[in-house]
Amino acid sequence: MARLLHIDSSPSPYSVSRRLAGVFRETWAKELPDGDVTHRDLVATPLPHLDADGVHTLLNAPETDAQRTAAALHDELVEEVLSADALLISAPMHNWTIPSHLKAWFDQSLLMGRTLPFDPSVNPLAGRPATVVLAYGGDYGPASPDHAMDHCAPYLRTVLGQVLGYDLEIITASHTVAPFTSQDPADHEKAAVSLREAEGAVAERARVTAAVPARA
Repeated sequence: MARLLHIDSSPSPYSVSRRLAGVFRETWAKELPDGDVTHRDLVATPLPHLDADGVHTLLNAPETDAQRTAAALHDELVEEVLSADALLISAPMHNWTIPSHLKAWFDQSLLMGRTLPFDPSVNPLAGRPATVVLAYGGDYGPASPDHAMDHCAPYLRTVLGQVLGYDLEIITASHTVAPFTSQDPADHEKAAVSLREAEGAVAERARVTAAVPARA
């Protein structure tokens, strides 16, 4: 049975990133009706930020009740990551980077020797498909003068692709705030075109992901 780990991080009731993740889920379910999904909504159920007790348990055995609680959370999150055949993350850009909800998930689930390899050549997650769907209020593409302000995709590419070795695809919808902030029809059209293109790319990525054989 194929297993998908789905992480949502947008608090917006108008979330484009959640909408795109929904397209992925719908397509993936059509291709794999018997597939299993673990869904973590980091807004509905926020994870604690890494504190002193959590840091202690990254390298040491827990000694106090608080440390045992922190270690149990690490174990739960690590098991979800390691047991998933594919990963889906949705996120908006918040102040030019990922939401703090999502950063907390990374900090709590990336553990040396478990999800983070000591030896890059021995990587338990290498080659597994990971899809990230991002929503940007403006335009931060390569041709944009604001391109260098994008600290979402580069960070995620570093962690998920370069360090963890996932077969990573990042799909972005841009100009998402235009329908709420601009009276210019051209801006609205840019947003609509970007969303349509992102939805098509997400659906295709879901089909490709569903075709990857599940691990034994």
